[in-house]
Amino acid sequence: MANIQQWFASIDIDRSGELDVKELQRALSMGNLHFGISDVDQMIRAFDTRGRRRLSFPEFQRLHEFLVNIQNSFAYFDADRSRTLQTNEVQQALNHAGFRLDPPVLAAMMSRHDPDNSGTLSLDEYIRMCLFLQSCVRTFTAFDQQRTGKITLDFNQWVYAASHVA
Repeated sequence: MANIQQWFASIDIDRSGELDVKELQRALSMGNLHFGISDVDQMIRAFDTRGRRRLSFPEFQRLHEFLVNIQNSFAYFDADRSRTLQTNEVQQALNHAGFRLDPPVLAAMMSRHDPDNSGTLSLDEYIRMCLFLQSCVRTFTAFDQQRTGKITLDFNQWVYAASHVA
């Protein structure tokens, strides 16, 4: 924990005690994860519990743990060591993470997160998919207060929910 706290302090350039999108983008690139500003903003929104679009140390710590877990999962399910996940490997990885997606939903997810239409996901594409799912869970849970696994939305609620899923 001391190492991650030192890393956080070293990338908090403005010494605000929080990371903004540019500081986080720089930190990710130091870890050989290269994402555009919109992707980094999505990461922040997925882990920002205060709605400030900045990450405190505890929020950064949760994001760091999430990214380490995603990278480990990616490496584990990359059975052929191709540095990509094929659809069946993505399905296994997501099932292991607790997501039971129907085949049409998985196909839609692959289509959305596979911009070169290769039928595989690179690590960064897989991270984007997992962040999207994280955002979906957070938004869905806000409407499923009884934890039934089902929600009903009117149009305004749907627009609100969709605007919170990146």
